[in-house]
Amino acid sequence: MWRTLLVIVLFTAPPAGALEYSCLQYGPIDIAGTLVRHTYAGPPDYESVTKGDEPRTVWVLQLDERVCVDANTRYPREVIQLEIELALTPKQFERYRQLLGQRVRVSGELEHGGANYQKRLVIAPRDIEKTGVLP
Repeated sequence: MWRTLLVIVLFTAPPAGALEYSCLQYGPIDIAGTLVRHTYAGPPDYESVTKGDEPRTVWVLQLDERVCVDANTRYPREVIQLEIELALTPKQFERYRQLLGQRVRVSGELEHGGANYQKRLVIAPRDIEKTGVLP
C-alpha cells in the first residue's frame, strides 16, 4: 500500500524546484539572455565533428534564469529550460552577428523545437537588440 502511494506522489508531484521559476506561454515573447553559438554533429552519423560529421552551428539564447513553458493544444510542457535556440533567416545571421557573446533582448514567436532543432525551445525572432546590462 505505501509503495503504491509513494509511486502516485512521485509521478503527480511537480518536479523539485518547479515553483521557483517563471512559466512562459508558447507564442509571442520578449525575453533577455546572452547570445551564443553552439556547434553540434550533423550528417552522416550525428555523433562527432572530430570523426567527420558535418558541423551544425546554431545560435542560442542563454537565459538568465531557468524557465518552464506551459503546454497548449499544440506543444508539450517544458520545465527547467535554460536555453532557447534561435531560428534565424540568412539575413538575420548577418544583421545580428555583432551581437554574439553579448546580452540581448529577443522578441519573437516561441515554439517547441521538435526534431528539426537542437533545443527543446525555439524562438523565431522578429527583433534582437543589445541590452548592455549584465545580470
